[in-house]
Amino acid sequence: MKRVPTTRQANALRSMSSRLASLPFLVLGVATCGQSSVTPDGAVVFASSDVHVLGTSESVALVRDLEVLPDGSVWLLNSVEPFFVGFHANGSLIGRHGASGGGPEEFRMPAGLLTGGLNGEAWAFDYVRHAFIRVSNPDAEWSEFAIPPDVVPPGTVRGGMNIMSPTVRTARLGEEIVFPWTTGSMDSGISAFWMAILAADIAALDPRTGAVRHIVDLGDVLDDPSVGFVATDGGFPLWFRLWAVCGDHVRVYDRVRNQLRGFTASGTEVAAIELPPVRLTEVTPQQFARAVFPLRQAEVTGAVGTRLRAQDSLRVLNQIAQSLGGTPSQLAAYLPRYVDFRCSSDSGLWLHPIDLEIGALKGGPQWLRITADGAAREVLLPDGFDALRFTRERIWGIQRDEFDVASVAWIELPSRL
Repeated sequence: MKRVPTTRQANALRSMSSRLASLPFLVLGVATCGQSSVTPDGAVVFASSDVHVLGTSESVALVRDLEVLPDGSVWLLNSVEPFFVGFHANGSLIGRHGASGGGPEEFRMPAGLLTGGLNGEAWAFDYVRHAFIRVSNPDAEWSEFAIPPDVVPPGTVRGGMNIMSPTVRTARLGEEIVFPWTTGSMDSGISAFWMAILAADIAALDPRTGAVRHIVDLGDVLDDPSVGFVATDGGFPLWFRLWAVCGDHVRVYDRVRNQLRGFTASGTEVAAIELPPVRLTEVTPQQFARAVFPLRQAEVTGAVGTRLRAQDSLRVLNQIAQSLGGTPSQLAAYLPRYVDFRCSSDSGLWLHPIDLEIGALKGGPQWLRITADGAAREVLLPDGFDALRFTRERIWGIQRDEFDVASVAWIELPSRL
């Protein structure tokens, strides 16, 4: 039975309908794949009934990261204490733990979960400790290993996926751990600092020996995205540094070439993957204001996630829009085209486009599933579902209900996607 998209999905479908024809889609026609449906344009639409809720806990606040282990258990990185919440494969609670502090078995600033895990366990990177700490076995003896501070100075392993988020992506590549680091400093100004983060060094750490080696310097291999950029309002570009481990190599989004570049563990470049034509070419002042509103809201309130009253929000949006200068194409150049990039366990590539109508810099319900030859298919997720991990068979993430209560959940992928 063909399913009817939700209002949110329908709006997303309408907003991209004029652009779908330009994508090199894998066309399967109108058909059903399990519980999902495929539109005439080739987009796969998932309904709320496709979401399988694994479990939840009253301790879960804002979920910053998620990791799925080989035994089917899932661990979350929470925005507040307890920082880590785990669920068995059957949905029962494993445990909740992780306190903030300066003690020997406390966390200073947990910044992300290690993608791919290590030795069948979940590990978290602590930004201040400059170390990886095992979190999936809270009853066992504390276990951690540090990034050598004499090689990689503390405080240099930073995010870059999103200027609003402190989350740092790290990932396992074979027996090593891949991470980004930069020596950029705020002393040179926020714009230069952010550009330095975008041009990070991608390195690998051997947790068995503590040895760190260089893989690739993004500043050397990627074309300078600021060439030709025209600053019109005194701000700086909000581009994201998007990368992921995909099988036996690292993939990096190249904004200038509109490609996913690839590098082996030794730094040798492999064939790039061409992406669909750029969609974000023009942005109105109102669209731009909505996109950057969370940044301005955090500035006004003094905290990320703190919301303004409706009337104050409207006033701030109008102030942003009225203060903007530049053409629609110049405004578009400030914004990222994609806000996330992930690889599944079978090396499938997933790109999350910016969504100016729904999710802005967080992205909306649509993702692009990219094949190795560059063919792309639109995938629309249900209302309230935030994707955080992709495997061969499932999309794992967080399902938020009408009261914004978060649950660990997954969606089964059609076999032919």
